[in-house]
Amino acid sequence: MSCRRAHLGLIFASILGCGAEPDAVDTLDPAAPFPPTGQTKTFDLHVKDVDWEVGLGAMYRAWTYEGTVPGPTLEATAGDRILINLINETTHPASIHTHVVEFPQAQDGASSTSIAMPGQTIQVEWNARYAGTFPYHDHAAEGEGVLRGLFGALVVHAPGEAAANEHVVVLGDLEPKNFRQLPGVADPVTGEISQVGTYRGAHQYLHVINGKAYEEAIPVFRGKVGERSRWRIVSIGKDVHTWHIHGHRWADTDGQLTDNIQLSPGMYRTFEFMEEAPGSWLVHCHFPEHMEGGMMARYEVSP
Repeated sequence: MSCRRAHLGLIFASILGCGAEPDAVDTLDPAAPFPPTGQTKTFDLHVKDVDWEVGLGAMYRAWTYEGTVPGPTLEATAGDRILINLINETTHPASIHTHVVEFPQAQDGASSTSIAMPGQTIQVEWNARYAGTFPYHDHAAEGEGVLRGLFGALVVHAPGEAAANEHVVVLGDLEPKNFRQLPGVADPVTGEISQVGTYRGAHQYLHVINGKAYEEAIPVFRGKVGERSRWRIVSIGKDVHTWHIHGHRWADTDGQLTDNIQLSPGMYRTFEFMEEAPGSWLVHCHFPEHMEGGMMARYEVSP
C-alpha cells in the first residue's frame, strides 16, 4: 500500500461515522422556463494566463477567466438577460460557451464570430430562462482551454427560492504537462519533494475541486446545524466524477435517498438538505485515482 493510500485510510478512519439523518429536501433544476424579468446582468471577464497554485506548492500555468480557476461564479435570476464582455489579454484565442441558457448560434462560443482573438474584446448575450447551475467554458481551443482552466459555474436562481447556505462546487481536471512543484516544497504527508512535472510524485492529471487539490488542514466548505444546505455541482473536464459527502443524505431524482451522485463531463446537479450532522466530514470523488489526484475536501459543520 502506498503512503498516500495509507494516509487516505487514516483520514477515513478518523472521520467516518454515522451522522444524524437529515431531512431530505429535493431541489431539482426546474424544467419550465421563467418569463423575462426585464433585468440585464453585465459581467466583464478578462482572459488571463497566470501561475495558479493548486495546492501543496504545486504550480500550474493556467488559462483563466479573471485570473482564477475556476472563473468567477456568475449569478443571475431566471428570466434575466446576461451580457458578457470577454476581454482577451492572452496570446491565444478564447471564447465562452454555456449550457441550457438561450443564445443565438453566432454567439455559442464555437463559431468564428464568438471567439475573441488575442487583444480583442467581444460581447456575448445569453437569456437565462431556466433556473439551475450550469457550466461555462472555453470552446475556442476545444479541450485544451478546459484542461488549462477556462471554466466556471453559472448560477441562475429561481425567483423566490428559499434562502440557503449555498456551496458552488466545480469539479475539474488539469493536464500534468502544465504544472510543476515549487523548489524545496515537501508533501506534508510523505515528506517527499516531488519532481518537476509531477504532483505528489505521480504523473497524472490533477483532479481538483474549485481549482484546488486536497490539503488536509484547510476546510473548504462550512455549514451549521439547523440551516438549509444547498449544493450546486458542476463537472467539467475529461473524466466522469462522483460527489460523495460523508454523513449526509439527500433526495435523488427518483426520490430515493442517496449520498453519492455521478456526473459526466459537462453535467450539473443541484440538491439540498436540512443540516443535522455536526462534525468534520470528508467530501470526495469516489474514483480512487481521482482522490489520489487531489479531488477531496472537508466539510466543517458547526453545532
